[in-house]
Amino acid sequence: IIMEPSTGNILAMASYPNFDLNEPFVPNTKEAKENWDTLTAEEKSNFLNKMWRNKNVVDLYEPGSTFKTLVSSIALDENITEIDTSKDFYCKGHENINGTKIRCWSTNPHGYQTLTEALANSCNPAFMQLGKRIGIDTYYKYFEAFGLFNTTGISLPGESSSIFHDKDKINATNIATMSFGQRFEITPIQLITAVSSLANGGILVKPQIVSKTVNNDTGSVTSTETEEVRQVVSKETADSVIDMMEYVVSNGTGKKGAVKGYTIAGKTGTSEAKVGSDDANTLS
Repeated sequence: IIMEPSTGNILAMASYPNFDLNEPFVPNTKEAKENWDTLTAEEKSNFLNKMWRNKNVVDLYEPGSTFKTLVSSIALDENITEIDTSKDFYCKGHENINGTKIRCWSTNPHGYQTLTEALANSCNPAFMQLGKRIGIDTYYKYFEAFGLFNTTGISLPGESSSIFHDKDKINATNIATMSFGQRFEITPIQLITAVSSLANGGILVKPQIVSKTVNNDTGSVTSTETEEVRQVVSKETADSVIDMMEYVVSNGTGKKGAVKGYTIAGKTGTSEAKVGSDDANTLS
């Protein structure tokens, strides 16, 4: 998905496997084509509905470490930490949470880190430590503000909403895994809408799929107005996170995303698809 942060306009959207829009009732796999005449009407309908599904708005997944951008913004906006506090976090390769050892993705411990370095290293222990400082009440306040508890309202059919634990059932392990984007599920359109607010001075904008409509009879044009939802974090916080995301690309796990002559802000993440998807471990 490519979204323009200031307007919410969706400039491009794709999912895979695809199908031929000119022949929407032709199955998109060799096996289905060969066995099509043997399928029942219900089986054909189920196959076509799955083939047509827009995973960007319908499927839920665990966003993984891309979510650390939002966790960072919460901590900064609440003055829980700063971007460059020396030895703010310490990674020994894992964290012990209620007797459970949750490891960092890296086999080489990151040691002492600032928040900027922790984001660049995508260090799970550092973010588990940060999540403990943030706490569930503050987490859920911002998750709601980022629009993660509701659909975005994009004008596409079948949009799903997220799955989160009830706040009163959250434990220390949930808070730890939540800090690096695991054990809850959101849609890709929810994630890009939330993260785009950081590139928009902290203002959340409703995603739009149609920029204007034209009446062919009268020639009149109706433009879709930008719909600002709310200010989620301060502009100062948003700008700080974008600066850290630039550091991710220039010095951290996102180096392969660098483009000579351009300033790129980004965040890597290993995600887990949950609903009807054959994909896992997708680099976002």
